[in-house]
Amino acid sequence: MTEPYTVVALSPLQIPIVEPEDALTNTKRIIGFMRTAVGVAATEGHPVKLVVIPEMAIQGMHMAFKAGDREQEKKFARTIPGPETDELAKAARELNTYIAAELYLVADDDFPDRYFNVAFMIDPKGELVYRRAKATSDGFEGGTLGTTNPHDLWDEWVEKKGGGDALQAIYPVAKTPDIGNIGYVICHEGSYPEIARGLAMNGAEIIIRATLFQPQTMNGMWEVQNRAHALFNNAIVVAPNLGPELGPDGVINDLFGGESMIVDHKGHVVIKQNGIVPGDSFVSTVIDIDHLRRERQANGVFNGFKDLRTEQYAAIYAKPIYPKNQYLTEPPTEGWLARERKTRQANIDLLIERGVFTQID
Repeated sequence: MTEPYTVVALSPLQIPIVEPEDALTNTKRIIGFMRTAVGVAATEGHPVKLVVIPEMAIQGMHMAFKAGDREQEKKFARTIPGPETDELAKAARELNTYIAAELYLVADDDFPDRYFNVAFMIDPKGELVYRRAKATSDGFEGGTLGTTNPHDLWDEWVEKKGGGDALQAIYPVAKTPDIGNIGYVICHEGSYPEIARGLAMNGAEIIIRATLFQPQTMNGMWEVQNRAHALFNNAIVVAPNLGPELGPDGVINDLFGGESMIVDHKGHVVIKQNGIVPGDSFVSTVIDIDHLRRERQANGVFNGFKDLRTEQYAAIYAKPIYPKNQYLTEPPTEGWLARERKTRQANIDLLIERGVFTQID
């Protein structure tokens, strides 16, 4: 039996970094608020066992260098483990909770001169128990933040990170003994159905979907996506979004829209932050993993996994669209964004040619 527990989803003020060490400063500041949030959330009567920090909370939104500038990327890249995870490990031990977070520019020993957007989780003993690289996004991310997609290194990535198993390489899940099975969807990945489904098919019961920016929050896409991931995957979705950005002139900017939320396995929003507040905030609720597991094993209409006819769905993706292994032999260089846009335009032309899209005159 797994006892119910409280999950806390932080929505911190986003402070862009100027120097690499600012990421550690941000981490310490977030931990300060985390202590308060955990103390308040625990008043519901169940211990806090999971705290989630959204994408870009630690490194801010750094746009000062051009992707492909090897020196700048090397300068700003973090490591896992590293100073930020060490500080979070101290907090995990102090608060006796798991902490899940993200760093968007991370060096990897297996792939020199490539940098990845990586989610990770630390257990209450301070041990790193999970890491996952962001695997789907539009071209703006690589073009501005300098990150490489695992698909761009597909053959080597699957072998080195999954031992040849693509599910483990792309959709790893932290299977914990006391809070359930956790997977992390990073920002724009949540705009596609496949990443959350891949995590769910690898056993994820709680899907963390962290961060989305405007106008996707204010126009409703953020909530629709989060509720759909929960409903279609019979999973609890914990979705922390960033708070406002503190600009260099001291002015608060609304780039993300807040609206952190937690959604149950039937797509109901259990709790939601309405809009943004001019600072740090959080949402929290109690999670009963055993209840979710009973629901998943019920032979009813809301348990969709039992109905999957996988051979039919495999046909949907039998013909490749986005080319793999683009940066297997050499790292990206400056001008990456323009090349990525050309690749995507070629993909649109291919979809027209296949009859997926209809050409207009």
